[in-house]
Amino acid sequence: MQRELELLSRIDVQYTVQREEIEIGKGGADESLYRLRLTRNQAAAAAAVELLGREDYQVVVIPNGSILEFGAVYRTARHLEVPVVTYEFGEQRQRMWLAQDDEVMRLDTSRLWQARGELPLMQAETEAVQTMNSAREGATEWSNFARRWQARSAKGAGKVRRELELDDSRPLVLLCTNVVGDSLALGREVFTRGMADWLSLTVKHLGARPDVQLVVRVHPGELLGAGHPSMDILRAAYPELPDQVRAVPPGSDINTYDLIELADVGLVYTTTVGLEMAMKGIPVIVAGRTHYRGKGFTYDPEARHDYLDTLDQLLTDPESHRLDASQVELAWRYAYRFFFEFPFSFPWHLIRFWDDMAKRPFEDLVKDGGDMPYTRTVRALVGLPISLN
Repeated sequence: MQRELELLSRIDVQYTVQREEIEIGKGGADESLYRLRLTRNQAAAAAAVELLGREDYQVVVIPNGSILEFGAVYRTARHLEVPVVTYEFGEQRQRMWLAQDDEVMRLDTSRLWQARGELPLMQAETEAVQTMNSAREGATEWSNFARRWQARSAKGAGKVRRELELDDSRPLVLLCTNVVGDSLALGREVFTRGMADWLSLTVKHLGARPDVQLVVRVHPGELLGAGHPSMDILRAAYPELPDQVRAVPPGSDINTYDLIELADVGLVYTTTVGLEMAMKGIPVIVAGRTHYRGKGFTYDPEARHDYLDTLDQLLTDPESHRLDASQVELAWRYAYRFFFEFPFSFPWHLIRFWDDMAKRPFEDLVKDGGDMPYTRTVRALVGLPISLN
């Protein structure tokens, strides 16, 4: 258990300073923060042990479960073999993510995919994904999704090609970053030390290849703050970027979906943009442990040399490596399962909570004859088996 808390405390430091590369054991600021987090996590774990030892609890319900005291209580419950449910709020209103005996931020869709992955989409389901895609590309809000995905609507791939001074004679690689330090990306490393290391590795590799073009689309979430901005990672790799490399900063008005239209090969760490590129037939290499890795429509290397070899192989003839119709259909199927079936219905979102509460007062949901569309969610929250039928 002590080792678990030490690993958690390292992640807490990365999460707090928004950097993956930290220095523990050298007496600096990272070390001080690590000691603080370890002390607090140990205290939370001890309190959880004492509380859970008082009586026979049937389930522990905890937010997130991957970071800070939330992570300490989650790990303690698992250590004591007490059933635990973790939850978090994503981008959809009236929805929540939920996991039993697992960290919800890992977005483990394996049971859902095993149960429903082979079912072809109905026409209405396909249309729902199409409408969602149109909203994403058009920079508009849609349905219960709580935000716009792009700052500006698409300009057109040709206009963006000219704006970035890209040519159409060389293959174009689109790399989409994560925010360094996001709990959806921390601890997801496969063959690098993290997202930043992967970005540096890739830029150095393709920066030495004038026969290809690389566009790095920095995650717009970095506008909210980043302890290790992707632009700094690029500058560390190349103080002056090679002519064939373009960086699109987080505040750019260039729509990512115009870049997708130009891409011959996609590179991602854990962002869902990789799923969306696969839905358009683009070969995508996934470098981190994300939920759609290994689902049959991406390349999923396990070692650095495999990653670079796969990338070079795809670039020899990108057109011949485009996904076939069955792989594209598989990606669409997965997108529907993830966006529409994986989340659980829930009346109140962390963001705009009081607005949601005003529209759906707690009393109206629990009174006799009240609106009860959340029975499945409540049953899952208290640890009852989740039906996937």
